[in-house]
Amino acid sequence: MLTYSMPFHFPGHRATTIIVGLVALLPILSSGAEEALAARMEAYLKQSFPAKIREVEVKGTTIHVAGTLPAGSGECGLVEIPIETEAGEQPKDADTTSIHPNGDGSFAIDLPRKKPRGEKNYDRLLSRWQIIGKADGAPLSAAHYADEVSCRSPQLPPATLKSKKGLGGWGIGTLPDEIKELGISAVTVNVMVHSLVSLSPGDGKTAFEWRGRTYYAQDKALEGFDNTFREAEKQGVMVSAILLIPNPAKDSNPVVKVMGHPDATKEGTFAMPNLTTEEGVALYGAALNLMAERWSRPDGKYGRVHHWIMHNEVDAGWEWTNAGDKPDIVYMDLYQRSMRMMDLIARQYDPNSRPFISLTQHWANKGLAKWYGSKRLLELLQGFGRTEGEFPWGLAYHPYPQDLTNPRTWEDGQATFSFNTEKITPKNLEVLDAYMKQPALQYRGKMRPVHLTENGFNSRDYSAEQLACQAAGMALAWKKMAALSSIQVWDYHNWIDNRHEGGLKIGLRKFRDEQGDPLGKKPIWFLYQAFGTKEEDKVAEPYLKTIGIKSWGEIIHREEIR
Repeated sequence: MLTYSMPFHFPGHRATTIIVGLVALLPILSSGAEEALAARMEAYLKQSFPAKIREVEVKGTTIHVAGTLPAGSGECGLVEIPIETEAGEQPKDADTTSIHPNGDGSFAIDLPRKKPRGEKNYDRLLSRWQIIGKADGAPLSAAHYADEVSCRSPQLPPATLKSKKGLGGWGIGTLPDEIKELGISAVTVNVMVHSLVSLSPGDGKTAFEWRGRTYYAQDKALEGFDNTFREAEKQGVMVSAILLIPNPAKDSNPVVKVMGHPDATKEGTFAMPNLTTEEGVALYGAALNLMAERWSRPDGKYGRVHHWIMHNEVDAGWEWTNAGDKPDIVYMDLYQRSMRMMDLIARQYDPNSRPFISLTQHWANKGLAKWYGSKRLLELLQGFGRTEGEFPWGLAYHPYPQDLTNPRTWEDGQATFSFNTEKITPKNLEVLDAYMKQPALQYRGKMRPVHLTENGFNSRDYSAEQLACQAAGMALAWKKMAALSSIQVWDYHNWIDNRHEGGLKIGLRKFRDEQGDPLGKKPIWFLYQAFGTKEEDKVAEPYLKTIGIKSWGEIIHREEIR
């Protein structure tokens, strides 16, 4: 989904003078509270603690927590922090378990996985754990999420990619042979999370429980996705679901009102999930668990989802994943907790599943005033991982050309070969590869996967000249990414030209209603088909002249990037 300089939109909150004065002050007071929270989070992520939680393992019925206390720590306790609590904060009513360390300061505690909370038993899968002093309650360690999760099907195999060719926004019913003809290995599918669950019973709904609460699955909506994912499995392609939450500032649906972030403003197309209350977390978690359990079955009854792209272009969150106007660290805390929820829930069913962070082309330069910048959010995500426990996330990047209307990406002046480049576009994909290969970005000594889950090239019209420029941009991008080992797949966007994309024509095919040539294949279709085959160089060769080079080796950046 794209919006940078144009308003694109995709389908996939009379009184007295005193009261008036108080109402006018609310944004200022709220802003002050957010800035204070941001300062506490910054200090928390930088703090050096004397004690350490080394590991947290969620087993079938217990949670194992092990750590180390320094000598002379005095009486200490282990406190549970629910996921709806902001990073660096503690709930007022948290239960504390006494720690009895060994002579060397090490300890290990096994706790029940489920415990009463109010009148209900809830699963502590999502909680994090922190060591505190018993006398004053002061934190002696950072909080720590689960590192390992007991899995229902540890033998479930990972997706197998035949090539790096993927397709964004794919769906069944249109051109059923397209996957095979193009040689596609991966697809993305948009999922409106709220559409899968209901708060009340009724016809066509099936009751299910999550953390001691009862919700109702929307059978028809689920069955629609079942058909899509079963067909994807039949075609042998990897599926990444893009999880989207409608904006409660613009949507009166009762599920959206609970699931969507309460601070979301009407400027956002979609919203961050509500991770501020137990009720919001419970409903959102119920939907995530419903999806992960259903679409990770060993028997493939409902089809398979391999990975979960969490929301859309969060560095441009004001527009695409809105949670109000928040400091970047406060926004990222919300987002990384949403990622962790999906990670912990999904790994109960699929050991290979990963949540992916969705980011735009805007790198060191954040773009617009209320945006955050991709590089800054990745740095913050690293910080939360170092402090509260690493988890196996991946990167879903959208490296469009600098100007979305201009496919001549080789002319992108803002794309340089530095970690401080303003943008990452197809011209300088080597920067993304080098950045993600840094040891600090790796997970357990291995590169995190990079998927280019949205990227396309515009043809300003259907003239031969413009169609050649579109194909040349694609050829440059493919030749670069084919040599970059961090990039596993390219989900090309868009499959078919869409009249709701602000005038862009970035599809492999023409408009469905194009007069005289509906769904007509552009030259870029045949080029994409040839990639990864013995015909690749022959079909790509004419576009060397369009770019103004003699060989594809000329576009490869070979110098060190830092």
